[in-house]
Amino acid sequence: MTTRLRILVAALCLAASAAGVSSPVVANDCAQRCYAQENSCRRATKDSPSCGAALTSCLQSCRKR
Repeated sequence: MTTRLRILVAALCLAASAAGVSSPVVANDCAQRCYAQENSCRRATKDSPSCGAALTSCLQSCRKR
């Protein structure tokens, strides 16, 4: 995953949490962004294994919120 994508995902997660949305909704939105990011990664890298690792990391960050 590129640094640019990581920053975008982090910014979107922060924006959602700052909006005062309830935790389950924020977690679901975060997870959806993780899966969308993984799909983009797989398309861009022709199914690189690093995309799965990035997905796991992203989902774990969603769980911590």
